[in-house]
Amino acid sequence: MPSKEKNKQATSKNPERYYAFFDAEYTCFMNYDRKFDRNHSNEVISIGLVIADHNFDLVEEYYTPICPRYNPVLTKYCKELTGLTQREISEAPSFEEAFHKMDMILQNYQINMVCVWGNDRITLEDGLRKNHPFISKRYKRLVGKVTDITKRLTKRVFGYSMSVSLADMKFICGMEHLVSHNALEDARDLYQITRTVMTNRYKKAKVRQLEDYVNQRDTYHRHRRFRKLWPLDEYPRKKSPAFKAASEKYIQSLKEFYRKEGESLPAPILAICDDIRNLSGMDARDCPKLIDN
Repeated sequence: MPSKEKNKQATSKNPERYYAFFDAEYTCFMNYDRKFDRNHSNEVISIGLVIADHNFDLVEEYYTPICPRYNPVLTKYCKELTGLTQREISEAPSFEEAFHKMDMILQNYQINMVCVWGNDRITLEDGLRKNHPFISKRYKRLVGKVTDITKRLTKRVFGYSMSVSLADMKFICGMEHLVSHNALEDARDLYQITRTVMTNRYKKAKVRQLEDYVNQRDTYHRHRRFRKLWPLDEYPRKKSPAFKAASEKYIQSLKEFYRKEGESLPAPILAICDDIRNLSGMDARDCPKLIDN
């Protein structure tokens, strides 16, 4: 918690500057979750907030699960993704209670911009429109403070803005290349990434490696065909072992034909291989990976 001296400074005519880093988790489902009310998706189920001072020193944190109004029973997929339990959600405060506490914290530090990584603002605005149409303008103003800082941080690192994930940025900051899908942990990661980038302490040797990986990954996804036409969880998964073995043999022959010594296989070929696997009832496995050397 901040000291009384810092609180006094925050309310003076020349307030100390503070930064807010935010993340949220939302209700989610698979196509087979028939009981999920799809008309009221994107309900917030947890939020994490990190406050740092102008030196990027941590001064306060706030986290809470939130009980959704229309889909209060989490899907199995949602629980596995976020690690939240049904008991946590059932006993959690409402959206209004949680965001009221967050608003009070932001007011205490006179913060007008809440930093996020990605499209949280769009998701929050969509959730307000569908799930809280009569909510106070106060909360709408709060959501209006949410700002995606992806472009400004990637431009500082690469010289131009890039579409990269939080996990990708963790890689060049010397952090574990994973995203927890816990709102507070992800808000902490965003805070740490921003601190590292703004103080030029990121791993410059890894920037080119990340850039090459992102280009390969994006090319791979652009060339995936059948996944776009047919939802992944609706693929016919029950194929005979002989059919799968023949498909895998064909994939290996394809790879041998296009493989060049000392070079990685082209991303479009890897995409074709995984399309064949999906059509054969197997899981994709050839998406380019970022390996920490």
